[in-house]
Order: sequence, then structure tokens, then C-alpha cells
Amino acid sequence: MSMVARKMQEQEQRQVQTKKRIHRVRMQMTLGEKAIIAMMAVMSFIILSIVVHNYVSIYSTNQEVYQLEAAIGEQVQQNAGLSLQVLELSAPDRILDLATEELGMVLDDNKVKIVQN
Repeated sequence: MSMVARKMQEQEQRQVQTKKRIHRVRMQMTLGEKAIIAMMAVMSFIILSIVVHNYVSIYSTNQEVYQLEAAIGEQVQQNAGLSLQVLELSAPDRILDLATEELGMVLDDNKVKIVQN
């Protein structure tokens, strides 16, 4: 029986050794898979380019908006200054002084008509 037991042990060892020799074969990519990967890379590049282009467009538009807002602020300040000048120059006392002193006009109260707005 010892001989039979030894044969059994040898068979078990051979089976264990054959199981250890199994190694995986790497699958190679087919031409279609390579084409799909290449198309995905190209599409990713195109989409990335579009996103970057849109970002640049938005950035330049924002720069223009800030410049226009600054110009509008300057114009508002200039308009406020001019409105103040209009108020100063259209004062009735100033107009009366200019008319009598520089233009030589005379105020005749009989010909003055009061107009209400």
C-alpha cells in the first residue's frame, strides 16, 4: 500500500504543479477598438477646444463689459457736472445781471408777463 500511497502523492503534486503553470494570455486590441479609442481621443480634444474657446470668448466679453461700465461711470460723472453748470448758468439773477450789464437791456415791469408751468 505504501506504493499506492506514493503514486497518489505524486499525482497530487503533478496536479498542483500543472495548476500553477497557468498564465493569462494578454488579449490584443483589434483594429476596431483602436479606431474607437482614436475617435474618442479626437472627440475629447475637439470638445476641450470648444470649451476653451467659449471660456476665452466669455473672458473677452467680460473685459469689454468692465470697460464699458467704466466709460459709463465717467460719462455719468461728466453729465452730473454739466447739470450743475446748467443750474448755475440758468439762475434768474445771473440772467438778469447779464442782460442789464453786458447787453444793455432795461427791465420794464409793465411788459413782463408771468408764465406758470
